[in-house]
Amino acid sequence: MNFFLKLLDKLYLKQWTIGIANIDIEEIIRVKKINNSFKWIPVKDNYTFFADPFICKTEDGKYQILYEELNYKKQYGNISLFTINEENHVTGKRVLLDTKSHLSYPFIFWENNKMYVFPESSAASHLACYEFDQKNRALIFKKNILNLPVLDSTILKHQNKYWIFCTMRGDESNNKLFIYYSENLFGTYLPHKKNPVKDDINGARPAGNFIKIAESVYRPAQASGNYYGSAIIIFKIKNLSEENFEEELYMSIKPDKKEKFNFGIHTINECDGKIVVDGLAKTFSPIVQLKTFLNKKLKVGG
Repeated sequence: MNFFLKLLDKLYLKQWTIGIANIDIEEIIRVKKINNSFKWIPVKDNYTFFADPFICKTEDGKYQILYEELNYKKQYGNISLFTINEENHVTGKRVLLDTKSHLSYPFIFWENNKMYVFPESSAASHLACYEFDQKNRALIFKKNILNLPVLDSTILKHQNKYWIFCTMRGDESNNKLFIYYSENLFGTYLPHKKNPVKDDINGARPAGNFIKIAESVYRPAQASGNYYGSAIIIFKIKNLSEENFEEELYMSIKPDKKEKFNFGIHTINECDGKIVVDGLAKTFSPIVQLKTFLNKKLKVGG
């Protein structure tokens, strides 16, 4: 029966896109739910999806969304950028980074009024840092800061140290949480003494930037116990040091069944009153799935 269900599931097209809403992140934390509906960015075809959105506001006052754009025909993702206006309409789009190797989760970190981006590049077995050129809308390579196949690296500055939270590429990429720390954003990073600090498919892998409210720090994480991207769990960090790590469950965010993209959610980020998430739609599309499967086989064979 399980084999039949898995086979049937492969006949469904699973497509991610990005949702935008004007919501105060503090309100979400206070009431422990999202009340607003999202405006979903249209996906241009059956072979493309948009996921892992991070949002920022650049010096010219424009909102930028950095995200993973994956095309099933290419079989890898690149980092792209949407410019949006106050009404959350897309006014511009461009590819920021294409290394011909899979990229995703373009984590944004601000330091000394400069914006740095750390895309997930576990296929290349390193974590690279880029500086974002706000004027030219371009990424400038700085250095590789971890030579490990880390996934969804998310950085927190805490007690005068920089802490990278991530999982590791492999069979347990959704289960085991690792932490690395340094006194400098660009390294050298050392492993936490209790790595992996967590082993839980519902709450290990990062799902967006840390949320800081007053003296409290909250960590979004992916819940994939039912299936990949089924929900987001937000934890409240209780203790973080070189020797210890402790967090407690605070709230969960599940896909809104009234939304079009209502089958999954696995990233949440905010900037200046705007929230971005990614949503997953599941559509019965056996012909599209067959074409995708054949394209993969032809690509591997070629």
